[in-house]
Amino acid sequence: MKNLATPLELVGFGSHSEADRRRDQFFDWRVVAIALFVFAGYFLGAKIGFALTFRPHPVSVLWPPNSILLAALLLTPVRIWWVILLAAFPAHLAVQLESGVPPTMILCWFVSNSCEALIGAGCIRYLIDRPVRFDRLRNVGIFCFFAAFLGPFLSSFMDSAFVVINHWGQDSYWQVWRTRFTSNVLAALSLAPLIVTWSSDGIAWLAKIRRWRFLEATLVFLGLLSVNILVFYQLTPVAGSTLLYLPLPLLLWIAVRFGSRGASAAICTVGFLAIWSAGHGYGPFSTGSAEENALSIQMFLIVMSVPLLFLASVIEERGKGEATLREREARISLAAESANLALWVYDPEKDVAWMSEKSRAIYGFGSEEPLSRDSLVTCVHPDERQAVRNAFDRARASSETFEIEHRILKPGGKTGWVMTRGRCLCDEQGKLLKLIGVTIDVTAKKQVDLQLQLHRQEIAHLSRVAVMGEMAASIAHELNQPLSGIISNARAGERFIDRGDVDLGELRDLLTDIVADGRRAGDVLRGIQSMVKKGAPVRQRVNLNDLVMNVVRMVNPDAVLHSCELQTLLEANLPAIEADPIQLQQVLLNLVINAFDAMRDTPLGRRRVVIATERNGDGAICASVRDYGVGISEEARDRLFEHFFTTKAEGLGMGLGIVRSIVESHAGTVAGENVAGGGARFHFTLPASAAAS
Repeated sequence: MKNLATPLELVGFGSHSEADRRRDQFFDWRVVAIALFVFAGYFLGAKIGFALTFRPHPVSVLWPPNSILLAALLLTPVRIWWVILLAAFPAHLAVQLESGVPPTMILCWFVSNSCEALIGAGCIRYLIDRPVRFDRLRNVGIFCFFAAFLGPFLSSFMDSAFVVINHWGQDSYWQVWRTRFTSNVLAALSLAPLIVTWSSDGIAWLAKIRRWRFLEATLVFLGLLSVNILVFYQLTPVAGSTLLYLPLPLLLWIAVRFGSRGASAAICTVGFLAIWSAGHGYGPFSTGSAEENALSIQMFLIVMSVPLLFLASVIEERGKGEATLREREARISLAAESANLALWVYDPEKDVAWMSEKSRAIYGFGSEEPLSRDSLVTCVHPDERQAVRNAFDRARASSETFEIEHRILKPGGKTGWVMTRGRCLCDEQGKLLKLIGVTIDVTAKKQVDLQLQLHRQEIAHLSRVAVMGEMAASIAHELNQPLSGIISNARAGERFIDRGDVDLGELRDLLTDIVADGRRAGDVLRGIQSMVKKGAPVRQRVNLNDLVMNVVRMVNPDAVLHSCELQTLLEANLPAIEADPIQLQQVLLNLVINAFDAMRDTPLGRRRVVIATERNGDGAICASVRDYGVGISEEARDRLFEHFFTTKAEGLGMGLGIVRSIVESHAGTVAGENVAGGGARFHFTLPASAAAS
């Protein structure tokens, strides 16, 4: 806590033991210094209070000692409050004895003064966190109620009783109570804020003030002093009361520009000048009796002080709130820029959008260009606008965050990619108040993804070519049969013609067989061509069972060469799926070829590959390839689908990596596992969302 104790390093108490702390409270020079300050302040305040008394009343118009004692309690730790009270008592005793007050009355007044300060300070310290400041509306409200009203209100009953019991003065009980109450209320409002606000931060804050600020403060306070001297000293007592409003513009200026410090100093300045002038017969508060003059001054100053303190606190709290908000915005902007985030806010009621500089740069807006709904919609690529609207509508209906990746149009006709994430802020009735969100420029990422996709397609193409190379013998065998049939049938036809004995029916059968064998050879060549040709993937509705049978026909000769039995377990009536048939054929082909390789050391009677399809319980479609080979080793299980990882001496480690890339591009999953009875099973699943009923 930075307070009067802070410059004196009183906070060092907390580092000592309890016994040392008790000893330090008596001997520590810091406590002694504070006690001397309190003694001097209380003594001087009492002198000023007696000087501001309108005789014959025994109560001062403004009694400073109570407020000085209150301020000292607010600025110091509770554990040394007894030291503060003990230091104030000699000052109270000395000044009262000089004024000829009886000892009994001296003691009674000190008790009532201490009670008032303790009531106010205790309540404030309980409700306000240290340090006590007047820069918040709540703090000023608590101070005005407990310190400026409740403390004087309760202690005035005790004080008035002491005056009546000791027969001090000529006023009645209620006259003393009223005068004492208003006097201490005025003192609390005038002096306590001044002492607390100017002592809480020491003098370090003065070094932070700029020179022009000092000049402004000096000029405005000189102006306030001049106006007050004119109002309270130069004008005749019968001058109009409207002239009392002359200092008001300067008071408002001080409260707005200089906060609680300036307002408290201005209140004290006006208060002392008004009381001093009335006590010497000057100004508008010197026309009535002493009691009337005192009450008029007190009411005027109290009514002036409370709004000024509240106004200063509101202005100061608002200024600190705005500073905190600016600091928070700066931190958020820094974090957003560091994370490559662009911030934006849209107000549908005003049809106004705000964007950070980063966001304006992404969309191509100028720094001062006004933004509206039409501006934002125009930036979205025409093909993406409906998708963006749908995402927004879903977020508004569910009050959840929406996220969508879409294209935007930039100045000059360029196209970019952004990731937009936002949330709808609605009132209790569901009315849209604001739309807030962030945008991430993913154009560079999209370009990299496109390059990776092209590389993957190239690798997949090379893999297909490599697979066709591995299957060259089986392909040659498959082509040999129809070509041999064509040659045999053609030679038979030639012999029929050479003999001159042509049976048109037999010739037609020969030609039919030639056509069938030619088509069979053409199907084989087209299958090879489709597997090795380059081109972008094309999604279409395909039947997974048909793809399996195509692959079976392609690898059947290879299965014969490997002495493997090829079986299929296909679930009937599978729904069509949206997929690229060439890519899925490559997945199945890679898995089957791997199954053949896994059974090189398997006895001939157990060499079997089973291709199965089925529909899972959640509607997803699963395809699997099961072999009866050596299975998957423990060290290879976690790295099966990594690129360039292989267990084959002559392998490249690309097959299963390509399988995973293709399946994941279809929003599916792929896995491999050992199965009971020996061998391994690789299966991939396409989600229900990718299936078409």
